[in-house]
Amino acid sequence: MFLIDLIIFFLILGIVVLVHEFGHFIAAKKSGVFVEEFGIGFPPKIWKKKIDETEYFIGAIPFGGMVKVHGMDEEEGDENDVHGYDSKNVWQKLWICGAGIVMNILFASILFYFLIGFSGFSFTQNVVFSEYKFPFGQQTNYPLISYIEEGTPAYESELKVGDYITSINGEKIVNFADFRSAVTDNEGREIVLETGTGEMIAITPRSEYPSEEGPLGIGLGEISIVSYPSLIEKSLVGFLHSYNIIDFSFSSIGKIFSYAFKNNEPGMIANSMAGPVGIFAITKITLDQGFLEIVNLIAVLSIAIGITNLLPIPVMDGAKLIYIILQNQNKKIFSKKLQIKIEYIGFLFLILLAFVMIVKDFIQFKDIIFK
Repeated sequence: MFLIDLIIFFLILGIVVLVHEFGHFIAAKKSGVFVEEFGIGFPPKIWKKKIDETEYFIGAIPFGGMVKVHGMDEEEGDENDVHGYDSKNVWQKLWICGAGIVMNILFASILFYFLIGFSGFSFTQNVVFSEYKFPFGQQTNYPLISYIEEGTPAYESELKVGDYITSINGEKIVNFADFRSAVTDNEGREIVLETGTGEMIAITPRSEYPSEEGPLGIGLGEISIVSYPSLIEKSLVGFLHSYNIIDFSFSSIGKIFSYAFKNNEPGMIANSMAGPVGIFAITKITLDQGFLEIVNLIAVLSIAIGITNLLPIPVMDGAKLIYIILQNQNKKIFSKKLQIKIEYIGFLFLILLAFVMIVKDFIQFKDIIFK
């Protein structure tokens, strides 16, 4: 089973990275720049074929793909080479470097059209910060059962981790305060919880209990249900949902960093990030949740790859976009040679970061990885 999970993980990650590289490939071709290599996976090459100026290949290392644009990574570019990267204007260079990000978001939007359409034009999303509001769609938040302690009323009932509560004794529940108030007001008396699936569960909150367990013996999270009811929203749902996910991602990252710095908890930042090993653990969990969740994972990973590449980190596309603008202002100061040196340093930094992330993820997700 581990081997099958690993193969599927490589396939999912490979699709997302290949989509990104295909964006660069198409943009370069359309801009009249030669593409020297375009491959699925990384060398050593196990198959290759040259068509016109481009060598297409399949690599033995199954991590997505790569594209080599003529003149892009050379210190001394030839501005007179009409098929070279350095001969193009600033807008064409921005397009070539940014097209991978655009392609990732476009790919995710297409998948979301399929995914949201088959889900009744609504989606669920676990939220860490309850005050967050998605920019598009109609949103309702509910308490989510995130943990159940053994030997408690919740453990003895039909409640399951992942259930979210929509009402108690017929009264609508939309936040933590409503839930806790209804439960504590009925300690020692039976109540009826309605879950998001419409299931009715009778349960009696304890009047005496350990403080860390509460009357029911559960851990609570929060989930948002967002729907796209109007015709306009349905027709644009793929792009609207992509924007929602992007906004949610940036907002969550910002709030996590802010909270961690204010409360001096740097570990919170580390635990919120995941490298390849962490993504593998997430993939293993998702494979048990059905086809639609796998499609959602691919779409979300595609957006994540796009957002990550937009960051102004050397080697990432975001840094290249900034450098193109700086070179356009002063080529003597912001030379191609300086750019490549900065990217080399950035590459070493990313290798070190990747090593740290792999070790961290193995420790954090070991129980899931080797399950």
